[in-house]
Amino acid sequence: MANNLDTATSPPIVHHSNPNSHQHPERTHTFGVVEQRIDSGFKSIKSFARRKTKSSPTSLQEWALPSRPYLEYVRHLIAAGWSNLQDLDDYLLNETAQAELVVSVLDITQDGAPKRWPDIHNELDLKRFMESPNRGGVSVRLYMAEYQSCPASGLIETLGGGLKLDPRFFQWSIHSKGHVFTPSMRHRAPYVSLGFGLLDASTSRTTDAEKFKVLVYIQPDEDGNGWTGVFLFSTHTKINLSPRLLSDPPPFRSELPPISPLRPKSIREIYLESFESVDLAQVTTSPLYGVSFLLRLDCFLWNQIITAIREEDHRIHGISDTTIGHAEEIKKTLDFVKRGGSYGWAGKDEPITRECKAALEEDFQHLVEQTNLLWETREKMSAVRQRDREARWNSLTNAFTYLFAPITIITGVYGMNVSEISGSDSNPRIWQFFVAVLVFNILMLLGLSISNLIRVQIKHGRTAGLKETFAFAVGTPNAT
Repeated sequence: MANNLDTATSPPIVHHSNPNSHQHPERTHTFGVVEQRIDSGFKSIKSFARRKTKSSPTSLQEWALPSRPYLEYVRHLIAAGWSNLQDLDDYLLNETAQAELVVSVLDITQDGAPKRWPDIHNELDLKRFMESPNRGGVSVRLYMAEYQSCPASGLIETLGGGLKLDPRFFQWSIHSKGHVFTPSMRHRAPYVSLGFGLLDASTSRTTDAEKFKVLVYIQPDEDGNGWTGVFLFSTHTKINLSPRLLSDPPPFRSELPPISPLRPKSIREIYLESFESVDLAQVTTSPLYGVSFLLRLDCFLWNQIITAIREEDHRIHGISDTTIGHAEEIKKTLDFVKRGGSYGWAGKDEPITRECKAALEEDFQHLVEQTNLLWETREKMSAVRQRDREARWNSLTNAFTYLFAPITIITGVYGMNVSEISGSDSNPRIWQFFVAVLVFNILMLLGLSISNLIRVQIKHGRTAGLKETFAFAVGTPNAT
């Protein structure tokens, strides 16, 4: 089902540059604050208050700094006992605007029609948009924020305060180590962190991968008739990929979709474009169906990485250098799919949800099996290479032995009490010594050859050939 994502006009938002390009937003400290500072001494007081924040939790209020409701909410939780939020509090105190921010907003109305708003490029415009009365007749609203690495404190303040989001969601986005989750809490939380991998074209190695997170928060509406989705994309990397690649083509002689030129697009842009070919009416009832394309894209990109590693290993007939941690991220996503998303998401009993869950579970299970097979093959190749190194070392040792053998023999001969050297006929002749050594070596070779014949017969159920037996007796590597 094809959908045209019509772009609606948003009165509160005014863009002064090309909305398709990433522009640096003007610096805004706290939303609703006048930019011009009348008293220069106020800046010094504000800087002093920041330095004293950790030692005095109430310094923000004592110095009458501008109100930041979400920060105050987080600080109150810390004082009430949620000390695991301390990292987020420290992060929010550093007032920064988001550089190169792009926020796409997509609405799906009650009758299943899409409405896309102009992209937003700074937190102030985003706050104005969220406060404006523009949600009438909308069942699903999706906020897709794209930035590099970590969200700025201004973006967290805007989204967290405007949508009343759980602060633990943002702890994932800032890579905090302080989040505390039991399995039951994590499985029922309305948000999830998806680990993505993307072949890194900026390095010389074809198997290097750029890893990033896509955070998803699904919040049901208060009336229970819709939901709001927040998607945080922590990379601007663009790839040449059309969302149609992950769907079935139309049948022959049926109505064909319009031709669209292939151009580099970010993960956010690809996901946004995917809504042109989904059943939007099903999205309103099933959040998992709304997120399913993002999961299929995740599976496809990881599969590209695994395939690239396998092909490079085959090309060099060995183990190629590559990044690690792929299997862990894939298995985490598989566990998420097996639960049908979060237990806190609506639409668990919808047929489309069960259908998506079954298809995604099949895809990720196959990907996990292929990943495990790849690493098992690499482990076996590593073991073979280790044996080859040991064999080469043994050969080198034998070479040194053969090198010094003549010296040892000559030294031994001239140290013997034989009649040719001592001049006494009571001592044995020198030829008797060489005959004894020759006979002893022949007996050793015969003993080793017989033992190898017996071993091969017992182990492999066949009779070893003459060449194989002789090679084993003289100590040739890899002789069986």
